[in-house]
Formats: sequence, C-alpha cells, structure tokens
Amino acid sequence: MSGYIAAKTRRAVPEQTLAKAYEERAEDCSRAAQGTDDPVFRRLLLMLAAQWKLAAQEAAKSKDAPTSLASTQPQPLDESLPQR
Repeated sequence: MSGYIAAKTRRAVPEQTLAKAYEERAEDCSRAAQGTDDPVFRRLLLMLAAQWKLAAQEAAKSKDAPTSLASTQPQPLDESLPQR
C-alpha cells in the first residue's frame, strides 16, 4: 500500500490529503467546543483544535509525511496553565 498512511479508523489516507484531514479534525473540535456548555471540556476541545491545526501546518510544509497519524497526536495539557 505504497503512498498511503493507515489511519486509526483502518482507512487509508493518501499522503497528499493528510494536512486536509488534520484541518478537518481541527474544525470538528472547534465545532464541538461551540456546542458544549462545559467550560473545561470547551477548553480541552479548543486546545485539541489548536494541536490539529499545528499538525496540519507541519504536514503541509513537510515533504516527508509521517508514517502514521499517531506520530502527530496532540500533546498532553500543560497543567501549569491557569484554570478558568
């Protein structure tokens, strides 16, 4: 399956659309954040959206796409950030 990256959902994603897939995940997180009343969950979703956007930017500028989605998973929350 040369030229493809296996996603966690067991679907193959062409390398050239990896950045778009990450952007779509970011949009999903942003939409979900708008739809929740829980401020903690909203903050988490917005942080995830930001991480997916960064991953999309990296994938778009990199000719050497990662070998799997797992290599660009969002990072853990920084617990030192002030809580709302």
